[in-house]
Amino acid sequence: MNKPFLRTAAALAALATLQSVSAQTTEEKQLPAIQVQGSRDLGTIKLDEASGTASRLGLTVRETPASVEILSQDVIQERGARTFTEALRGASGISGGGAPSSPTTLSTRGFTTLTYLYDGTRSSGAGFTNRVQDTWNYDRIEILKGPASVLFGDGAIGGVINFITKRPDRANPGAEALVSYGSHGSYRTAVGKGGALGESGAYRFDYSRNETKVGTIANNREKLDHFTSGVSLALSSALKLDLSFDYLRDDNKVYYGTPLIPGALATQPTGVVSTSDGRVIDRRLAGLNYNVSDQDNSSETMWWRARLTAKLTPEWTLRNELSINQADRTFLSSESAVFVAPNLINRDQTLITHDQKSIFNRLDASHVGKIGGLSNRFTIGAEISKSDFDSLRRFSNGSASTNNVLRVNAFNPNVGVFNYNPALSTGAGNRTDVTSDTKTASVFVEDALKLTDAFTLVGGLRHDHINIKRTIRDLNANTFSSFGTSYGSNAVRLGAVYDLSKDSTVYAQYTNAATPVGSLFLLSSANAAFPLSRGKQVEVGFKQSLPEQRFEWTAALYQIELGNVLSRDPANPGVTINNGQQSSRGIELSAAWRPTRQLTLAGNVAALRARFDTLIEAGNVSRVGNVPTNVPERVMNLFATYKLESMPMELGAAVNRTGKMYTDTANTIQINGYTTADAWVSYRLKPALLTFRVRNLADKLYASYTGRSTSQVLLAPGRTFEVAAKFDF
Repeated sequence: MNKPFLRTAAALAALATLQSVSAQTTEEKQLPAIQVQGSRDLGTIKLDEASGTASRLGLTVRETPASVEILSQDVIQERGARTFTEALRGASGISGGGAPSSPTTLSTRGFTTLTYLYDGTRSSGAGFTNRVQDTWNYDRIEILKGPASVLFGDGAIGGVINFITKRPDRANPGAEALVSYGSHGSYRTAVGKGGALGESGAYRFDYSRNETKVGTIANNREKLDHFTSGVSLALSSALKLDLSFDYLRDDNKVYYGTPLIPGALATQPTGVVSTSDGRVIDRRLAGLNYNVSDQDNSSETMWWRARLTAKLTPEWTLRNELSINQADRTFLSSESAVFVAPNLINRDQTLITHDQKSIFNRLDASHVGKIGGLSNRFTIGAEISKSDFDSLRRFSNGSASTNNVLRVNAFNPNVGVFNYNPALSTGAGNRTDVTSDTKTASVFVEDALKLTDAFTLVGGLRHDHINIKRTIRDLNANTFSSFGTSYGSNAVRLGAVYDLSKDSTVYAQYTNAATPVGSLFLLSSANAAFPLSRGKQVEVGFKQSLPEQRFEWTAALYQIELGNVLSRDPANPGVTINNGQQSSRGIELSAAWRPTRQLTLAGNVAALRARFDTLIEAGNVSRVGNVPTNVPERVMNLFATYKLESMPMELGAAVNRTGKMYTDTANTIQINGYTTADAWVSYRLKPALLTFRVRNLADKLYASYTGRSTSQVLLAPGRTFEVAAKFDF
């Protein structure tokens, strides 16, 4: 139940009691008028909330020299976001969703290299280990834009996304539940409960089950079971212990994309894509899935965490966090679908398994006090982590004989089952067993010094040492190789925040980041010889809240450069080097406004220019000036809600506009821009909030991401309906 409602109810109850007492007294008294004011969430701009993602100093978003968004659980539920990807697409400048082999792969500020955290802890160093997850188990999602290696190490070029689970809260006991049913038999059920434990502790657990039929495409669904739990214990007045255990199981049937076909053969051509060779998406193929019928895209993850917080003195706090993660994943599928005239589809086969075990420990000490009479916040700490990654990898070889076996009819495919015949996977590299052991040791420091009441300097330094050992056993070539490498990386953040007034702030910052050339888990011996890619960003911005006008807004201007990108040697195109560079610069605007008590408006606009500044590919072909793949240069979101005064009903609508993007570095295949709209109506019937929702209101056919190869794109779901009931007890 929302806090404004509780405060209002409590105030009215107190008023009724006072009036009753007054009526029974012999001396008449006139009670003073009581005015109750509530605050309703204005959206993702939360300038006065602290963000542990943007800093470990306890700074609010207003005090942080960076772009930060916070998607609260209330906002996520209001917008009907069932999964991480649905929730994040409403944030400023974020688009994408990723192929099933790498779900929750997003684009922001011209890059798809982001770091993903769970309760502030990295899950791994590879994007393909992310999984589709239901939003129910999470209290909020925090988004820090731009390079952030100074906080979380390698990989954070585009930004950091932190998924924060619901935590024990002794002061906010209660239970909640959700049930929903939608198009194609999709449903969600969820329950959560928390409260006091003993005299000073608290507990919380949440469970969600989500089975979604993803659009009208055959054999395409998400099935998720997620349990999160936590216990908070006050061991003494100065010592607190937080324990948690999370379990995630997903069992998905997936679709890797719809193939493009020559326009001359399309009887129902669409405007989903535009290509240099005239290929199109034919609507006749839009509901077909060329993946094998016994496909397997599943995972099981267990996560244990323990955080010990000691208040050593009023100024000093010591924290230690230990995290253990174990995950198993399976990818068994036919991913590539290439159209062959007049009516055939060439396919491949892939079998990949992951066995991953990770352990992570962070120790830090924080001080809040004064230095030389100036207010200062200071954190120093160290991290160590170790990840063991074993993977079985099997690929079809693409030969003419293999293609003949795996080929199907484009318009009436008999997809069959996975073919385990070793003859389909002959050739070096197509049957390998690999291991990767990654060890990282880091030290970091952050500081925020208030030079005046209005002017604050914020800085940070971090050093990472990464050691990798890899083995590759090639069963076809009958070879075994073992190699390793080490990286050293330094990161810095320098920022300044100036308060023009108590409601208006300007800021500027410089920060940098480093990312491996490829995945650390699958690093090749050739790429191990290259140094890390290096990125840097300059950003300036403005943040303002106008309480009287019930209006908040932020603006950010930035420029990011990433060097040491893999390219070909101009003097010898057969040799790969890492002298490439890509960059982006842009502007992001976010605003939220409540012009009346009933109407709330929120939205964001992002415009950028992303380019390859230096990039040569095979054949000495230059890609200079081209746009990186899966990067739209225009993204806009608008959300509106209206509460009726005559009844407990709310109307809502959301509009998204995503500009064009490309599936290849040559920019020959363009995914055309699209506009979609959702609408909903909610009715409060105690103790439930009933909601009827329509997604993709106009039943727009569009593609949201590149498929397995440049031969196909991922089509988004069409119009769907959902009815849901959210209960608060």
